[in-house]
Amino acid sequence: MRCFVQILCLTAGVCLGGISNAFAAPQILALVETPEPAPLVCAEGVCRAEFSTLCLQKDRDIPLPNTVYAPVDADRIILVLRRLGGAVRVKGYAGLRFVVRRSYVSVTVEIAEAEIAQLGALDAGVEIGPLASLIPLPTPGDSLPITPEEIAEAAGPYRLAASRTVSRQTAVIQAARATNRLANAMLAEPTESHAAQNALWGKIAATLPGGRNTASAKQASTIVRTCQSFQEKQGASGFRGCLQFQHDQLMYGVNQTYWNHNDAGS
Repeated sequence: MRCFVQILCLTAGVCLGGISNAFAAPQILALVETPEPAPLVCAEGVCRAEFSTLCLQKDRDIPLPNTVYAPVDADRIILVLRRLGGAVRVKGYAGLRFVVRRSYVSVTVEIAEAEIAQLGALDAGVEIGPLASLIPLPTPGDSLPITPEEIAEAAGPYRLAASRTVSRQTAVIQAARATNRLANAMLAEPTESHAAQNALWGKIAATLPGGRNTASAKQASTIVRTCQSFQEKQGASGFRGCLQFQHDQLMYGVNQTYWNHNDAGS
């Protein structure tokens, strides 16, 4: 249960006794599969998007903000380049960077905007294939590094179990994905106008599986309204931050379900 306890500690800013196993490697993550490429949003020379993840090892420490990860199997992650002649799919592109900014239920995938141009693309997206996993990059002084046996277990049977959990939580996953898409889009359009936000959300909602009238789309719409109310005090950054928070809350629930059905990493 260490993952859940530590995220509460980080959110509160204090944790009695501190986080155990200082300098120990954090847990391996599952990257949640996407049905289509998520567009990378370019701002200030970097193109990025956030993707949903799950903690596969609940007894390992959670990643601290800005922890860098790498794919276990890079070919399960596809860079989709949109060129004038059509889309080009590149499996396992080495130029992608994976950084956990908040907690174990979200990772930012990024690449330099200049690199996309050098590849001859107008823009790009990233698609997450089945059973993709991430491991933290080794750091000097690591007192408890991840072993090859752990990687085989977490990226093998644990990852399969996580995939089964995700397949049974379709509505929640779709709501989280939709919320994430709006949060990503706000990187390029950080508007405080509710009308502009609603228009942007409308474009996204129209492309969701089943359209606007599914349970997941309605749940995401409620999140948008909630975050617009929160924004009144925090501005556009508060709106996007609220979307990220709501996404994470949805994914924490999925992760808890996974832990309840599987003794992963305990």
